[in-house]
Amino acid sequence: MRKLGLFLLVFMLALGIGTTAAQDATATPTPLPPVAFSAPALDFPGESDNFAGVDPTGQTITYWHQYNNPTQLAIITGLVNAFNESNPFGITVNAIAQGSYNDIRTLMNNAIISGDLPNLAAGYPNDALSYDLDGVVVDLEPYFTDARWGYSGDVLADLNQVAVDAWSFEEGRLGWPNQLSGQVMFANTAMMAELGFSETSPATLDEFAAAACAAANSGLTGADGGAVQGFPIVADSSQFESLVAGQGGSIWVDGQWNFTTEESIRVLTLYKDLYDQGCAYIPAERFGNTADWARALNPFAFSSSAGIAPTLNTVRDAGNLVTDWRVLGTPGGTADDKPVLQLYTPGLIALSATPEQQLASWIFVRYFSTPEIQAQWSQQLSLFPLTKSAAGLMDTSAMVPQFVEMVNKLSNDEVRVYVSPQNLSYGTVRNIVATGLADVTSGGLDVEEVAQRMTDEANAAMEDM
Repeated sequence: MRKLGLFLLVFMLALGIGTTAAQDATATPTPLPPVAFSAPALDFPGESDNFAGVDPTGQTITYWHQYNNPTQLAIITGLVNAFNESNPFGITVNAIAQGSYNDIRTLMNNAIISGDLPNLAAGYPNDALSYDLDGVVVDLEPYFTDARWGYSGDVLADLNQVAVDAWSFEEGRLGWPNQLSGQVMFANTAMMAELGFSETSPATLDEFAAAACAAANSGLTGADGGAVQGFPIVADSSQFESLVAGQGGSIWVDGQWNFTTEESIRVLTLYKDLYDQGCAYIPAERFGNTADWARALNPFAFSSSAGIAPTLNTVRDAGNLVTDWRVLGTPGGTADDKPVLQLYTPGLIALSATPEQQLASWIFVRYFSTPEIQAQWSQQLSLFPLTKSAAGLMDTSAMVPQFVEMVNKLSNDEVRVYVSPQNLSYGTVRNIVATGLADVTSGGLDVEEVAQRMTDEANAAMEDM
């Protein structure tokens, strides 16, 4: 069996759980009381056209999840309890914390061999593709489109369709997103103003480059008298992809990996030129890009939205030198382009079982996705909601205002949504991108030669899967 793990950085950045992003799979947490969730009981009128005669009443389903620390457990336990107590079919979800995503992959590999599968497992689209090679993943498309159990009309239009379709492949709809975070940019607007830029800067790639060079040559200082530098380069595929998407491009073209497009070459050249000119630098520590930003040592830095709360802790510890800031999307190609928000879409994978259990699993997925539950879930964990209407139901009074602004932009279609290409080779491709970024910056290699090598290696990796 072929199993593929996503690149480690994606797991840490795309977790999408605010101050509880880091997970400790080995510690025994002190339990907290379940968080109270409430939502109207789901109503499924009409007649099913795909599951006539399938009765989910009284089914028990097992859900393997990755929410391990006390806060996470209290939140997911509360949600599951609310479903178990309110669903009209008497369905019981047995939710079990199984460590990290990596731990769940290992357990799933063993379960596929033994045949003792859960009904739902946490994972990424790549995980679903991998498990589907062994024929154990349920295609959710018939449920999604069913006249009784599925989505239609206003309920369908309310969904973030890009996020939902990140799980849709030729093989079927192999899962469902349940926690959305995104690739965002922290911008020190006070510093940007001092450098002569507006509070919405950088809005284009040219402005991005100009601001990075202005900062690097400004003579400004931050924490401990350190010199302000330019753009902090992290050899990370998500950051690179977001910049390419901002120019209207993609690293996936016509069913192939391609880093030789005009948009990809432009971004690779940006990395190289900024580094060669001293307008960009490579941080000295892991997550040093946002740590330096929090110490007022650079003007802007990319991060997952899950990194907002930890970064603000660093701002506080550094003496609150960052006094005015915003969360922005990735710059567009022109000033008229909407900024890009790259979404991370981990979710729920339904595994093969009886027709009754599979339908019961889908009913839980539907409950998880209702606007009322999404509002409470996203509010508790600082996530982007899966439905547009959920944003209006969130109590944002205790949330970081800058993040709330981005939530509203997403729900009001003020950003262009990008989701990474999903296939079995993507984890390997992320490593290829990381190496390529290092090669054109600190390695000093030619951009076009590196781009062609990245393309060849990525497509060879896909052929090997």
